[in-house]
Amino acid sequence: DFKLNISYFPVDNNFAKAGVETNDGYLVAGQNFVEEDNTQRNSAIIKIDKSGKLIKKTTLGENKDYTKESFMKTVYSINNNRFIQLGSKKIDDRAYLWLREINENLDVLQDKLFESISVSVMHDPMVFNTKDGFYVISESGFYRDLELNVTFISNDLQKIENHRISYIEPPFDFYNKFSFSASMVNNKLYITTNGVDERDKENIYATKYKTYILEYDLSTHKITRHKKISESDFLSGKVIVHKDLIYVLGVKYTEEQLTDKKINIRNTMVKVFNMNFEKVKEFTYVPSADKGKFTQSFYDGVIVNDELHLVGEMYQNGTFSVYLKFDLTGKLLEDRILKYGSRYAENRLIKIVPLKNNELMLLGKGEGWRVIVK
Repeated sequence: DFKLNISYFPVDNNFAKAGVETNDGYLVAGQNFVEEDNTQRNSAIIKIDKSGKLIKKTTLGENKDYTKESFMKTVYSINNNRFIQLGSKKIDDRAYLWLREINENLDVLQDKLFESISVSVMHDPMVFNTKDGFYVISESGFYRDLELNVTFISNDLQKIENHRISYIEPPFDFYNKFSFSASMVNNKLYITTNGVDERDKENIYATKYKTYILEYDLSTHKITRHKKISESDFLSGKVIVHKDLIYVLGVKYTEEQLTDKKINIRNTMVKVFNMNFEKVKEFTYVPSADKGKFTQSFYDGVIVNDELHLVGEMYQNGTFSVYLKFDLTGKLLEDRILKYGSRYAENRLIKIVPLKNNELMLLGKGEGWRVIVK
C-alpha cells in the first residue's frame, strides 16, 4: 500500500539517508561507493520524479586518500524553496564544514568550505530555519574536545557565526559521548546526547552512556538548564519538542537474550518530559508474540498530525527494516516489519522525512538504496 517503494544502486555499502521534496519529485542523498576517474567516491545525490524514475545522479566525496577525504551524504530544505547539502572536507588532515547550494536539477549554485568550523559527520548535522537564515548543529571534528558546533548561516550564505557547546567544561564533565539530537523552539535548542560521566575499574573504556538533555539559549549562547534523564540502560537517538512536551526516542536495554543468540534484546522506547525536564510518561515497542523476538535499533522519528512515526532496524536471524506509528498517548497504531533481498541481506530504515499532504518518505537500505513514500 506504499505510494512508492523502490531501490537504487548495488547492494554493497549503499544506503539512502536524507531527502527533500521538490515541485516535481524528490532529491535523495546518501552513501554510494563507486570508482570514477580514478577517484573512490563515497556519496551521491539523485533526482527522481514522483513515480520513482531516476532523472539525474551526482556522485561526491573522496575516499582514497585519508588525509584528503570528504563526505556529502545529506540534503536539506532552507528558506525560499532552496536546497543545501552539508558534509565535511579535509585540508591538512583536518575536516571542515562543507556546504553546497543546489537547485532541484542538482546544479551547483554555491560551493563553500568553512575552514573556521571543524566538523565530524559521523552523525549528520541538523538544520533549523529562521527568518534570516538557518542554524546548523554538528559535532566538532576535534573528538577529544567533545564539542557541538552551533553555527548560524545567513540566507545568502555569506554571514557565519559559530559557537560551541563543550561537554568537558561545566556544567558537564564527560569522559566520552555518543550521538546527539536537537529540536528548536522559541529561539532555544533542546539537545540530547549520550555521555559517560564516570570511569572506574569495571568501565575503564568509559562506555556506560547515560542520556543528558540541555536547554541552550540562542540569544545568549548559554546553557540555561540541563539534566541527566536516564542511566546506562537507555540510549537516546532523537529529541522532538511538540506542544510543550519533550519526546526523547531511543532504545531500552534488557537482560533478555535472543533464543540461541548471545545478544541482549533492545526495545524501542519513548520517554516524555515536560519543559522542566520532569518525566511525564514512557512507552515501549515490543513485537507481538506472532512476530517473534527481535533486538531493535532506532534511527529516526517525527511527529505529524499528533502521531509519532519511527523507523529503525530489527534483528532476528538477519536484519529487517521497521516502521512504527503511535498516537501521543503511546498506543501502537501500526508496525511494519519489512524485508528485501535474501534472508541475510542488510535491511534498515535510517531517515523519515515529512512531505506535503501528510505523506512520509522512509529512507534506508534494502537491495541498495531503499526509498518509500507512504
